[in-house]
Amino acid sequence: MVALGCTAPRVSLAYAPGNKKTNVVRAGVGIFNDRSGPVAIADLLHYQPGGLTRYVITNPGYPDPFSSPAAAAAQPPSIVRLAPDVQIPQTLQYSVGVDHQLQKTTTVSATYTGARGYHLFRSRDINAPLPPSYAARPDPAYGVVRQIESTGRQESDSLQLTLRGRITRWFNGQMQYTLSRTDNDTNGIAWFPANDYDSSGEWARADFDRRHRFLLLGRVSPGSVVDLGVGLSMNSGGPYTETLGQDVYNNGRGRARPAGAPRNSLEGGGYEQLDLRAARDLKFGPGGKDARTMTLSLDAFNVLNRVNDVTYVGTLGSPLFGTPVTARAARQLQFSARVKF
Repeated sequence: MVALGCTAPRVSLAYAPGNKKTNVVRAGVGIFNDRSGPVAIADLLHYQPGGLTRYVITNPGYPDPFSSPAAAAAQPPSIVRLAPDVQIPQTLQYSVGVDHQLQKTTTVSATYTGARGYHLFRSRDINAPLPPSYAARPDPAYGVVRQIESTGRQESDSLQLTLRGRITRWFNGQMQYTLSRTDNDTNGIAWFPANDYDSSGEWARADFDRRHRFLLLGRVSPGSVVDLGVGLSMNSGGPYTETLGQDVYNNGRGRARPAGAPRNSLEGGGYEQLDLRAARDLKFGPGGKDARTMTLSLDAFNVLNRVNDVTYVGTLGSPLFGTPVTARAARQLQFSARVKF
């Protein structure tokens, strides 16, 4: 099978060698275009003359931000603009895999997927204070001049192993393990580098990078009393960034890192969640097979009540450095009843 697109070409094929057709080789390659989204367009329009006015105060007072002499002075407005050479980002994705039928209802597969992103969106303050002192903005008539650029890139490689079908007499579902790595130097159109004049430390693990992932989804049928569904999700820890907690570049963002420390150099804890669902159908009234049916179900999310930490403090000097401060939901139980008639 071959498929071609007009603006973004894509090709895929599948080949089953031999007469038994128990093995299938699949491959594909394609180009995918991205979108800017409505927020960036709104920012460009809002900060046109006669629209919104935004002021950035780098050293505000507290609790009154205008109490300091520098903040009390007239602040230059901040604006948003597009880079002259901005373009739509593109991603080249390619994959190759093999499916093997172990038995009539069970299949195992191995798939490699690679992706390369080019001209990815990111933002930069082209009026940030100049090095080495980072004391004053080049154009005093403006504050932050946010320029939306398409100079980012991304590389991703993954190997996925999947076992699906009726794995045992009482279990029907799939198990999937993924080994992957994703690196990039941007986290989206609204993302800024720590230093607007030096992006050498931005190439690092992507925010969403997880080296190991495991997923189990299935239905357990121990008998005719109840249907049991199970879902198990596990992945290794995600990265987060070590910061100084100081605005050493005087750009108003405070994302400066220690010398030589790249973005996302630290790693948080992993994630594990087991969900269960027990359901039973009760028929009542006349009609035989067409009788009214009530389905009673009990859903249990995060059955083991594991603490899955999310946000970690990466600010050096903070007493909470390296400590998680938010977590995903604790154990939840949900009972439901549905009538079909």
